[in-house]
Amino acid sequence: MATTAVTKIKFINTLKAKNIVFFTSGDVKKLFSINNADTLKHLVSRLKKGGIIDNLRRDKYLFLYAAKPALDFMMANFLLFPSYISLESALSYYGIIDQFPYHISSIILGKSRNIKIKNKVFTYSRIKKEYFTDFIKIDDALMATKEKALFDYLYFVYKGLRPVNIINDFMPSLQGKKVRDYLIENADTSLKKFIGRYVKL
Repeated sequence: MATTAVTKIKFINTLKAKNIVFFTSGDVKKLFSINNADTLKHLVSRLKKGGIIDNLRRDKYLFLYAAKPALDFMMANFLLFPSYISLESALSYYGIIDQFPYHISSIILGKSRNIKIKNKVFTYSRIKKEYFTDFIKIDDALMATKEKALFDYLYFVYKGLRPVNIINDFMPSLQGKKVRDYLIENADTSLKKFIGRYVKL
């Protein structure tokens, strides 16, 4: 398909119809059956110059005319996949901690890293594969369940990667049977021993 066949209006209407907010060049290739790499590159360049899309990072784009807002949690999932929202961001979302974290915190399987997009910082913390579980979709973003968000934070304190003092802020949330049962079922022996300093398992 020639680049001229994909007009700005056609691009906008197509992505709006499919409720697309974030996309890659591969998504554009499939949507418009573009087989030529130069054609694809030229189209993406035109869309950027036309103020229709924004380049977030390498081959990660934001559709500026999207029908629904580009929520931070959705963007966090998109920037690094697979990932899910957890730790401070999830604890704040569930009302377990009062403070609103300045960064958006996620869990990944790969190397831990930070990504800054304009004035927002997205932090990604690595966890063992067997603990990359128990996340659900909320507002089009993957997020840890409440029990898993607590588990994740305790895990990262145990690893020395999060401050221990915040545990005092959510101590009441650790007392419920559902949370304790989750910790007992999922933590290994050494992690249970660590958690046992703060809550009776």
